[in-house]
Amino acid sequence: MLLGDELLSDAQLAARVWLIRERTEYEASAHFDRLASDLRAARAPDAIVALAVRASEDELRHAVRCREVVDALVPGLVALAPDRDAVIKPNRKESAPAARATHAAVAIGCVTETLSTALLIELRRRAQHRIARRAFDEILEDEIAHARLGWATLAWRAGQEELAHIGPHVQAMIDAALVDEPAPPERCLAHLGILSPATVRAICAETLRTTIVPGLARFGISLAG
Repeated sequence: MLLGDELLSDAQLAARVWLIRERTEYEASAHFDRLASDLRAARAPDAIVALAVRASEDELRHAVRCREVVDALVPGLVALAPDRDAVIKPNRKESAPAARATHAAVAIGCVTETLSTALLIELRRRAQHRIARRAFDEILEDEIAHARLGWATLAWRAGQEELAHIGPHVQAMIDAALVDEPAPPERCLAHLGILSPATVRAICAETLRTTIVPGLARFGISLAG
């Protein structure tokens, strides 16, 4: 907990988290836009490219939904500036569009959006705030499609090359996706759409064990590299 957090109301603490989510959605839109460009350059199937383009548009809409929650909780908070230069790319010398697309699809779709889907299911179940629930309804439906984009891209690439070389980078992708939101562990904010860090970790661990790790293994990708 940051110094002074104990003096903030539940709404103020939750608004801070939703403010970060708003920024994250704008950054995700940029990631998907870059993925769509690389997929197009790599001559991916039109259906997969279209999913990436739509995902970028979805994330912009999600940012608007997050802003609606922020304004409902604490009106007038200034948006955080997104890092528009952030790029998910292979941690190796190869920089061909197909390599970038494969790496990004695993990081964004197979890992981040798959984890997000699992978390959103629980968030939607617990949230009581009307506007937050409405945001979760819309975002959850889209996140499922975004996760499918990652797995569909992986299936397409698996038909063209072996993918074991991605294995050594998966843990870094997982670590990047598991950055804790600034929610105080001793304050229950689930009714405002914020899960405790312990709950988040438990859901993510279960999703990794039952869905992500086995899914990657089917394409020859192991966390052990």
